[in-house]
Amino acid sequence: MEWGYESAAVRRHRVGGERREGPEAAPPPEREAPAQEPLVDACGGRGGARTRKRSPGGSGGASRGAGTGLSEARAALGLALYLLALRTLVQLSLQQLVLRGATGHRGEFDARQARDYLEHITSIGPRTTGSPENEILTVHYLLEQIKLIEVQSNSLHKISVDVQRPTGSFSIDFLGGFTSYYDNITNVVVKLEPRDGAQHAILANCHFDSVANSPGASDDAVSCSVMLEVLRVLSTSSEALHHAIVFLFNGAEENVLQASHGFITQHPWASLIRAFINLEAAGVGGKELVFQTGPENPWLVQAYVSAAKHPFASVVAQEVFQSGIIPSDTDFRIYRDFGNIPGIDLAFIENGYIYHTKYDTADRILTDSIQRAGDNILAVLKYLATSDILASSSKYQHGNMVFFDVLGLFVIAYPSRIGSIINYMVVMAVVLYLGKKLLQPKNNTDNYTKDFLCGLGITLISWFTSLITVLIIAVFISLIGQSLSWYNHFYVSVCLYGSAAVAKIIFIHTLAKRFYYMINFIYLAKSTKKTMLTLTLMCTITFLLVCSGTFFPYSSNPANPKPKRVFLQHMTRTFHDVEGNVVKRDSGIWINGFDYTGMSHITPHIPEINDSIRAHCEENAPLCGFPWYLPVHFLIRKNWYLPAPEVSPRNPAHFRLISKEQTPWDSTKLTFEATGPSHMSFYVRAHKGSTLSQWSLGNGTPVTSKGGDYFVFYSHGLQASAWQFWIEVQVSEEHPEGMVTVAIAAHYVSGDDKRSSQLDALKERFPDWTFPSAWVCTYNLFVF
Repeated sequence: MEWGYESAAVRRHRVGGERREGPEAAPPPEREAPAQEPLVDACGGRGGARTRKRSPGGSGGASRGAGTGLSEARAALGLALYLLALRTLVQLSLQQLVLRGATGHRGEFDARQARDYLEHITSIGPRTTGSPENEILTVHYLLEQIKLIEVQSNSLHKISVDVQRPTGSFSIDFLGGFTSYYDNITNVVVKLEPRDGAQHAILANCHFDSVANSPGASDDAVSCSVMLEVLRVLSTSSEALHHAIVFLFNGAEENVLQASHGFITQHPWASLIRAFINLEAAGVGGKELVFQTGPENPWLVQAYVSAAKHPFASVVAQEVFQSGIIPSDTDFRIYRDFGNIPGIDLAFIENGYIYHTKYDTADRILTDSIQRAGDNILAVLKYLATSDILASSSKYQHGNMVFFDVLGLFVIAYPSRIGSIINYMVVMAVVLYLGKKLLQPKNNTDNYTKDFLCGLGITLISWFTSLITVLIIAVFISLIGQSLSWYNHFYVSVCLYGSAAVAKIIFIHTLAKRFYYMINFIYLAKSTKKTMLTLTLMCTITFLLVCSGTFFPYSSNPANPKPKRVFLQHMTRTFHDVEGNVVKRDSGIWINGFDYTGMSHITPHIPEINDSIRAHCEENAPLCGFPWYLPVHFLIRKNWYLPAPEVSPRNPAHFRLISKEQTPWDSTKLTFEATGPSHMSFYVRAHKGSTLSQWSLGNGTPVTSKGGDYFVFYSHGLQASAWQFWIEVQVSEEHPEGMVTVAIAAHYVSGDDKRSSQLDALKERFPDWTFPSAWVCTYNLFVF
């Protein structure tokens, strides 16, 4: 197809002139050919996509090419309208919750009842594992509501309730790898089944615990509220189930997935589970997104597609999440890796700015958001519990699915092998097309090959230079201390980086068009000068405003807060040598800012927090001698240590060596005992000439974290016994400084011990656009 068409006005003018002058005025063909340029053919027709070099006067194909297309104003208007329409559709999709209100009719999910559950749970306050709020108050409320639901249930169904207190240990390849140990944590488990029982079950999972200092409405009290209401609706239904549904309200997910491990590896009902649905959050409210499925078992995706009333799913989210780019994980991993069970992972993703902060409150979750989640979960659970596939799911376990929703209206899902076939067909079509071009007569082939390679080169160069331009701008803004200006102002990133990238791409193509080549089908407009000038002006103005500090990264706006997260740990550290003598003891408030700006915005408000108190790494101590709650040391490069008085918790941690013995296989076995608060971290570093060969944790094989040290995360519920464990060290070369260094940090994240007067005073001085999460801890290091 020819793309060298002229505008109607130009064509009329040319044709009219030919008619007036007559045939005699037309030049001979042989004299016309050298002066006339072949028209641009973007589809590879006669003449290829080539436009000859422009003559000094600007005549020829390039000038003809400039006459094609729309005027620049019309092209800009068309593009703006297209982007506006696309933005509107996406916004409507994101805001589309439920168009009708909850009816509350029998057999239907009632969001108002679920909201009542949510408000009661969040009114308890932060619910960290091991705290009375989590282990007593929340558990009591859940059991109370489950009892009321049981009383109202239909005689077709049987409800069984169990409170599990598991103890166990496992290693996990997350945050660089570490080992977890839990003791006497809490699970509330409910089984809804036919009156005659069932041999197969579907699991619905949520967690009622929260991170410290957050009410945890979205993460994950709202999911537990939805599950309670789904349990009520199903139990009162007059429709019999074919299979059981196990509702797991787990009390230690924020402790890196401990409670789900305790259930799936130890609970007697775990053997019935054939598939699961995990309800999570990575934001506050909005639409719940299906962002993980499988592994394999395409029938689960098909069940969601068939049953969900308001589908919202993306295989792209699955690819991103499972790539490890996002340092987060859910109970999905535990059921997949330790239970070998397939499942569906859903999460609320809107407004991640306030995730895991004090702003994660019930009033920020729309009732319509609860309604759509409840409608979906109820429909999918009911579909699975009444289907025949669940009992024979092993027959359908092979194969992955590609899935995505279309503006939240419906889901397109097909086997990944179909996707592969489509991809191969596209590649083959491209290869055949290029092959056909290359097999044309020699002159045409030479022109096409050269044009194709030049066009490809221009495109790659434009991408590369736009990336370099954006990086230069970003680096400069970071150097002048204006990082994250876009965090509270989304359109700053569009106006600054987006306009710079697009302007650079257009500039490179314009140069190519001016001096030699023009790939005409790329452009909507005859000229791009005004567009390029507008984009450059937009980028320049935004750049100057960013450099002047106009756009502050954070916000304390109650309606839409975007706080800066800061972690404060008031700690006392004690270091012992190989003889057991104290060689160093200090106290202070250890400060970590969880974004790139560090403390630069905090220093004007609290001058003593500056680079002069930057924390220094203790080279001979594991993880630099600081009480890391989790092994995220490789993610945070800067921290600060503000001197402060010693802490003295009323429930101090105790750590001692119980025994040291030589094994028959010539290794040294060290047995330890530790007591302390509900959360502790244990660190190990083997000295030169020594290796950690075995221990009593996980599967018995020590797992190193990033950097080569060993990290163990410990937690317990109420009334836990002393923690006893052992490690085995293989020594190939004796050293006077010992064979291994161990340290233990006690984290007081709940109760009165989590506070100190100095910590409270410092928190009060932080500006209102920050969220300082603070607790007290102690750190003791020993050498053996």
